Amino acid sequence: MILQQLRDREKNALYFILGCFVFCFACVAVQAARLQIIHKERLVGLSSQSTIRNFRLTAVRGDIYDRNHVKLATSVAVDSVFVDRRSLSDTSDTALQLWRGLNMDYEKIATWLENLKKSAYLKRHLTPQEAEAITSLKIKGVGLRKEYRRDYPNGTLAAHFLGFTDTDGRGLEGLEKALNEHLIVSSSSIKVRRDGKGRIIMDTPELIPEQPKGSAVVLTLDMRIQNIAEKAISKAVTERNAKSGMALVVRPKTGEILASAVYPTYDPNNFRDFDGDLYRNKVLTHPLEPGSTFKVFTVAAALQDRQITPSSVFFCERGLYQIDKTNYIRDTGSYGDLTVTQIVQKSSNIGAAKIGEGLGAARLHSYLRKFGFGQKTGLSFAGESPGLLRPPEKWVPVDLANIAFGQGVSVTALQLAMAVSALGNDGVLMAPMLVSQIEDAQGNVLERKKPVIVRSVVSPMVAWNITAMMREAVMKGGTGYRAEVDGYPISGKTGTAQLVANGEKRYSNEKYIASFVGLAPYKSAELCVLVILEEPWPSYYGGEVAAPVFKEIVSQALPILDVPKQDNDLMPAWPQADDSQEPIPGLKPPKAAPNQIWVELKKGRRDDGPLPAFPEAGARELVFDRPEPLVAKGVAPVVLGDSPGQMPDLEGLTMREVFELMAPYGLQVEYHGSGLAVRQEPMVGSSVAKGQTAKVTFGAPGAK
Repeated sequence: MILQQLRDREKNALYFILGCFVFCFACVAVQAARLQIIHKERLVGLSSQSTIRNFRLTAVRGDIYDRNHVKLATSVAVDSVFVDRRSLSDTSDTALQLWRGLNMDYEKIATWLENLKKSAYLKRHLTPQEAEAITSLKIKGVGLRKEYRRDYPNGTLAAHFLGFTDTDGRGLEGLEKALNEHLIVSSSSIKVRRDGKGRIIMDTPELIPEQPKGSAVVLTLDMRIQNIAEKAISKAVTERNAKSGMALVVRPKTGEILASAVYPTYDPNNFRDFDGDLYRNKVLTHPLEPGSTFKVFTVAAALQDRQITPSSVFFCERGLYQIDKTNYIRDTGSYGDLTVTQIVQKSSNIGAAKIGEGLGAARLHSYLRKFGFGQKTGLSFAGESPGLLRPPEKWVPVDLANIAFGQGVSVTALQLAMAVSALGNDGVLMAPMLVSQIEDAQGNVLERKKPVIVRSVVSPMVAWNITAMMREAVMKGGTGYRAEVDGYPISGKTGTAQLVANGEKRYSNEKYIASFVGLAPYKSAELCVLVILEEPWPSYYGGEVAAPVFKEIVSQALPILDVPKQDNDLMPAWPQADDSQEPIPGLKPPKAAPNQIWVELKKGRRDDGPLPAFPEAGARELVFDRPEPLVAKGVAPVVLGDSPGQMPDLEGLTMREVFELMAPYGLQVEYHGSGLAVRQEPMVGSSVAKGQTAKVTFGAPGAK
């Protein structure tokens, strides 16, 4: 009986347990049905939210290449170490381990960890050794993340044009900053699944996305020529004890910049290790007085303005020329009569000053502006200087004289090189060109840049004559003979400018800027090369210290460009005109001996012999050798032609001088006002006959 009762109890217990299982199963089944059928859509969405996350793809900065697709700047993958403060157990021990792995200051790491609230980067852009050390430490809460660091594989090469970026890849200087819009691309994100530990799950390797990359920029720079220029200028600065130096290589026909060297330089890979002043691209930002290289523009302006011809003669005052009561101009030689060509060849300050005075402040200023001085070149760089070219109304006579031979005006190396390039390009000024084309990440051309013409500054005839003068300046007897290159006849001009003494308003006798600028080859310029040395010592003349650097660069660069060699004895090719045609501005007359005439003014007769013979009728050579308006300091012109004569230029003469000058003409001259002659009728060069009436108005200089 008792046994039967026990069996019944066990049976009931089993039934109870079985009932519980059945009940639980039924509950699970009902819940499963409810989740799978009734709440299916909502639960699927929640599941996706918990496993699928947005993954931000770091944008990769585009590459920079030279014209031959040599890589100048690129982005390389690197690791950065981050710390999650919430996962750290012992900050002191963590700091000790990180100190060993990263070679950082322990106290700095410990303090940083104590102040850390959530998570942040401890060190960016690790070396491979540092990344390996952090990986081996296996510290909880410390990990590595992939980033991209800007790399300049050629080190200091073209550093001043390339510039650099910050740690986050933002351009800070140079092209890296100027071309940001092309080099960077907006970051993007993709949907990814993560596992329980937060790791990204990729179903297949093909699903791993490529990170977005900015456009590539192809420059006009040629790293072969860039390397030549940098070595040459660094060597010159060192050997000549100079403060700094620049070398610029430009293609005159297109305006392409092939090389730009500045020394001292810096390494953009480690730019923080260098003084910030070294970051400046002095080719663009550092205006200097050009010195005698500027004379070619004064001569070109006067040729274009029909004031002179290459064989016009100027009396160069035996080396000392008085401008006013306190200002004198000196020459390096005691020159008497010099033709315009000889003025350029021998670099006569007095000759250039007289040409400038004859041209006048307003006209000289106008031509200098046309050559691009006193304004930015348009190259899109922050910090580019426009130089200094004051308005002509602020010039005094000594300013006009000084500016004519390159003092009292400041220009950048780029402005000067582009202006000389215009003379080697038939008088056409080109815009400087640094970017050749823009490409996408796959190398497809998105945008191709073309050369841009700024303006025609002077006629081809004037440009040809100037380059012919510059050719003579580098031949025997010229100041730039040290620049002549074997197998490549060149034309060029030396420059030596005084620097202003520190803290004073006078020029220093110990600080100079030596320069040389030239075109190579002479007859069809492929290159314009400018060399500037700042404060060389003890030798400081441009022909002595800068011309050899030009020679070194050109002698190596032209063969690289496959320019065929020529005969070095090539003489200047002076353009000729048909005698039946009217004179062309800047044209050398076909007759070898020009007819000249001087009029004796207040300074008295010249001390080098009798006055030249009176010009024959029909003479086409005109001599303009009169300061404007201070005519008493030089010799005044007489413009004569076919009988009965031509009206001379009276501007700037006193009433007595006009009376004496006009007496032989037999004209009825009416005089109005007082001062210096500012207006005349008939105009200069007009045919006049005896008994004809002429009117001359006098007033203050510059009045009309």
